[in-house]
Amino acid sequence: MKERRYLFKIGIFGCILYVIADLFYAFHGKNDSQESKGLMIKVVYLNISNWRMSTSIILGFIGTLFFYMGFHEMYKVLKSRLNTGNNIIYVKIFRMAYITGTVAWTYFHSMFMNVALIFKFIFEKYGDMDVAADIANKVVYYNMIPMIVSFIICDLGFTVIMIILIWKKIIPISNIWKRILATLCNPLMCPGIIGNILACFPWPINQLDYGTESFGHALVLYLGLLLNDSVVLKEDNVKKKKVDSE
Repeated sequence: MKERRYLFKIGIFGCILYVIADLFYAFHGKNDSQESKGLMIKVVYLNISNWRMSTSIILGFIGTLFFYMGFHEMYKVLKSRLNTGNNIIYVKIFRMAYITGTVAWTYFHSMFMNVALIFKFIFEKYGDMDVAADIANKVVYYNMIPMIVSFIICDLGFTVIMIILIWKKIIPISNIWKRILATLCNPLMCPGIIGNILACFPWPINQLDYGTESFGHALVLYLGLLLNDSVVLKEDNVKKKKVDSE
C-alpha cells in the first residue's frame, strides 16, 4: 500500500514539473510586450532564451512519464472501487482521459515550444515579424484538430468525471463546503477560476496563471490519493474484523 501512495506522489510531482515547464515557457518580464501575433504566438517569445524552451521540453517529457504512473494507479483504485453497475462508465472515461493525456501532452507541449522557436529563429534570420508569425501560426493551425480533440477528452473528461465523483461522494469528502472547494480540483475549473483570480494580481503573481491547468491535474491526483486512503482504510477494517472473528 505504501508503494501505491508513492506512485500517486510521483504522479503529483510529474504534474508539478509540468507547472514549472509551463512557467519556463510563458513567464515574462513586467515590461515585456503583451502583443499577440495569432492564436499561440506572442511577441515576448523573441525575448525568451533558447535554454528556457529546451528545459521546458525536457521537464514536460519527464513530467508526462510521472503523470502516467500516478494516473494509472488512480485508474486501478477507481476500477477496484467502481467495478460494477452504472459507475463503470466513469472508470472508462477516466481511462480514456489519462491515456490521452499521456500520449498527447508531451507532443503538444513540445509543439508549443517549437512553434515559439520557429517564430524566433525566422525573425532572427530574416527580420520580418509578420512573416515569422504567419509561418509559426500555420504550424499551430495544422495541429489544431488533434489538439482540440485531446483537450476535450483529457481536460474536459477529467473535469466532468472528478466533479461527478465528488458530488456522488465516491471521493470521501463529506463536508459540503469542502466538496465545493474540491470542485476546483481539475484541469478546467482550476485555471478558469483560480487562474483568472491570479491574473488579476500585479506582476509577478499574475504569471502563476500559466501553470494552473497543469496544477489542476496535480489536484486530481490529490483527490485520488484521498480515495486511495479511504479504500485502504476499509480494507484494513475488513481484515481486522476477519481476524477478530477468528
